[in-house]
Amino acid sequence: MKIGIVGCGGIALGYAAFLMKSGHQPVVWSPSGESSRSLIGHELTASGVIEGSFRIQVAGSAQELVSEAEVVIIAVPGYGHRAVMDAVVPFARDVQSFIVSAQLSLSGVYLKHCLATRGVEADVIAWATTVLMSRRTGPTSIAVGGIRQMLEVAALPSAAGARCLDLCRALFGDRFRLVLNTLSIALGNLNPPIHMASALCNLTRIEKGEYWANYDGITPSVARLIEALDRERLDLAKAYGVTVRTVQEHYQLTFGFEEGHSIAEMAAMVHKQRQGPPGPTSLDTRFVTEDVPFGIVPLVELAARRDVPLRLHQAGIQLFCALYGRDFSTENDLLRVLPWESIVASPEPVSAHTNEPLPE
Repeated sequence: MKIGIVGCGGIALGYAAFLMKSGHQPVVWSPSGESSRSLIGHELTASGVIEGSFRIQVAGSAQELVSEAEVVIIAVPGYGHRAVMDAVVPFARDVQSFIVSAQLSLSGVYLKHCLATRGVEADVIAWATTVLMSRRTGPTSIAVGGIRQMLEVAALPSAAGARCLDLCRALFGDRFRLVLNTLSIALGNLNPPIHMASALCNLTRIEKGEYWANYDGITPSVARLIEALDRERLDLAKAYGVTVRTVQEHYQLTFGFEEGHSIAEMAAMVHKQRQGPPGPTSLDTRFVTEDVPFGIVPLVELAARRDVPLRLHQAGIQLFCALYGRDFSTENDLLRVLPWESIVASPEPVSAHTNEPLPE
């Protein structure tokens, strides 16, 4: 299958390597052109849970990428979603499917709205997180730290759910669970609150550029903050009538742990087993610049529309605004263009674990 991948970072290139090993034909496109330049005429070397050398095809434009692709995967940071979606939509066709990996700030809803405005009846699939944990280690190398055992997906339109689930499994294996609306995906993304807690509590290490292991930085006190943030998120999900996995379940499914371990214990075990990945070593980290405006701010917006208090989430935003000297609450370019009336309409209560309506 011909797969167009928008992006050329660690995740995008990890997808390309995974898909090539599975017999598919991935093509990557870097919107700026800078990230892909080093790959032209050279092989990508992957290490970790995916190993090998891969000659990755590079597209020179959005039109070139989309015109040949059967599936298009959006694999750029949340702050790039609107721009790249605006770039690829003009070339979309009815027969294509679009995967948003991972959806932040309900960007899948925005993409579907743009496609519908053009009269394109393409499926949009929103992922709660990425299939891979991968990072670039050089101009032509990546390290793939892990492949998730399970993640939730939602389809737009929801009637295409079975078809979209089959497509995800055909590309990346039997590791997906279907939920019935993208609100479940928005409220089920654990990366923003986890990253916010880790970045807040390890900020001087980040600012000084010191080496630190990400999971080693989740000490018992940091873990308690993550759990407290999670309780707020679960309350918000309940207010919207959706059930999402807890942060404990997220760690168990991601790393294959048995039940009964605390967040601090699981983080310590991941660090002991893998000695990484390293935590960010610059204030220009996606833990903050992506996850705060495009992960935390939308949760606060959703909470305000249901009068649900998210005191720790709000405090985290304000602390980062003060620490960075910038207003992260104004940096989200999707919130003002989303169709909020349809988003916040009370959905049928849905479980993210069973794909079935919850019992009364």
